[in-house]
Amino acid sequence: MLQFAAPPEGIKASARHILVTSPEEVDIVIDQLSGGANFATVASEFSTCPSGKQGGSLGSFSPGTMVKEFDSVIFDPNTELGQVVGPVETKFGYHLIVVDKRTGV
Repeated sequence: MLQFAAPPEGIKASARHILVTSPEEVDIVIDQLSGGANFATVASEFSTCPSGKQGGSLGSFSPGTMVKEFDSVIFDPNTELGQVVGPVETKFGYHLIVVDKRTGV
């Protein structure tokens, strides 16, 4: 009788972000974060994404769920967990991203 192991969890990540519309807003947000402000607080104040109300949390997702520029940062094994990355420019604006967890990469 053959027995099979459970399949791997697969490639997934959980991340938070702050989305703003201009390089000037990026500078303001980076200054706030560099000054020790809480990421979730800054996200709720500045982010134009509905996720800002949840502190910027995007939950858990697989590659292909987000736009390409976003995915390439999130799923890059060289992107450090827990560090603010960006700005990453997409068609939506400028993202400052924190990858909280990544599996399968």
